[in-house]
Amino acid sequence: MEETGYRFNRNYEETARLRDGTRAKLRTIRASDKQLLLEGFERLSPRSRYTRFLAPKQKLSDRELRYLTEVDGIDHFALVALKQPIFGQEEGIGVGRFVRLANQPDTAEPAITVADDQQGKGLGTILLHRLLDAAWERGIRQFRCELLADNSRMRELLAEIDTDVLIDHVEDGALVVTFPVEAPVPEEHRHLSSSVRRALTYLAQELVSFIPRATRHREERDR
Repeated sequence: MEETGYRFNRNYEETARLRDGTRAKLRTIRASDKQLLLEGFERLSPRSRYTRFLAPKQKLSDRELRYLTEVDGIDHFALVALKQPIFGQEEGIGVGRFVRLANQPDTAEPAITVADDQQGKGLGTILLHRLLDAAWERGIRQFRCELLADNSRMRELLAEIDTDVLIDHVEDGALVVTFPVEAPVPEEHRHLSSSVRRALTYLAQELVSFIPRATRHREERDR
């Protein structure tokens, strides 16, 4: 499958402004970004690693790095966020991706991580909005997310919002939650977005795992 006709293709690039004024360059991931991802992972705190993986994680394997950077852009789509210092090289400060489920082609598992020193500035929300829009143009209509079952704040939020949000089951101390992927919303109307997008915005800030569940299970079987 080709990316032709998609806004979010291999040539996509934009500059986004974070809440503190920081400018972040967004672009699709490249096979040459392995070192960038590795350096970003090594800067994450143990707590951030646990939140993203839902388990302790000491390092990324060569197999994981290949999987995370050598993507087809259709069934496995990924963006990187880069901070451009006045001097020196670009620094990876965030990654967002989704992986389409083989047995449910209209459903994908999203994953977002943001560097510890850039959290709370809205980068996770920006990445989420781009993932939603890229997913929509690829025919994906649901995101299936995983979050810690003991997170009472998220459970309360889910109880209040759109009935299209489904809690599928609890497994290994995690909830599996399904959200609809909605049609793209113009940037100037983001503040009027639906309850589903508001819930996903919270999810982007706090709860989405770095590597989707299906990927983690494949890695475990291959070891």
